[in-house]
Amino acid sequence: MLKRILDGRFTGHLVSDFYCGYNEYAGKHQRCWTHLLRALHDLKREQALEAEVLNWAQAVRACYDDAVGWLQAHPHAPLSEREALYVELTSRTHRLGLLYAKAYGHACCALSKRLLRHEDELFQFVLIEGLSADNNLAERSIRPLVVCRKISGGSRSEEGTKTRMGLASVFETWQARKLNPFDECLKVLKQAAASSTETALPQL
Repeated sequence: MLKRILDGRFTGHLVSDFYCGYNEYAGKHQRCWTHLLRALHDLKREQALEAEVLNWAQAVRACYDDAVGWLQAHPHAPLSEREALYVELTSRTHRLGLLYAKAYGHACCALSKRLLRHEDELFQFVLIEGLSADNNLAERSIRPLVVCRKISGGSRSEEGTKTRMGLASVFETWQARKLNPFDECLKVLKQAAASSTETALPQL
C-alpha cells in the first residue's frame, strides 16, 4: 500500500512511527519522536529502580529536548547551522545506541537498536524548517474515523468499507487544500449527472 501510493509521486518527507512496514519506503523519512518518547517512558516505568536504565533514557530524551529548544531559539537559522546541530545530535544518539545494541537481554537493547537503525531519520526536522518531529497531525486527522468505526462495529461489508474510506479520503483532502466540501460535492454531483446524461443520449 505504501509503495503503491507514494513511490514516484511523493517528494517530501514521510513522517511516521516505527512500524516495520514503513521500512520499505526509500524516500526521505522523519520518524515520530512522540512514539519514541512513549517507548522511553514505558522503559523508565518498567525499570524504575535501575539507575543505569533511567540515565540512558534521560540522555536520549535530552537529545530531543535540545533539538526542540535550539529550534525555538533559532527558528530561521541558516542551513549550515542546522547541519551542524544535526551532526551533533545524530552523533549523540549513535553513541547512545552503541552502548546497549549488542547487550542482548538488557532492558535498553531494543531501543538502542532502534536508535541505530533509524539514526538518519530522527533529526530531519532539524534540517528542514517547518518539518514536524511527530506524526500527531496525521493520527488526529483519522481519529474521528477510527472512533466511529469502533462504536459502529464497521461497515459490515467490503463495498461499505471502500465507500467509507473513499469518502473520508476525499473530504480530508478537500479540507487540507482549504476547499469548501459542500461546493466540491456539488461539482462532483454535477459532473456525474452530466456524464450520465451524455451516456443516455441516443446515437444519431
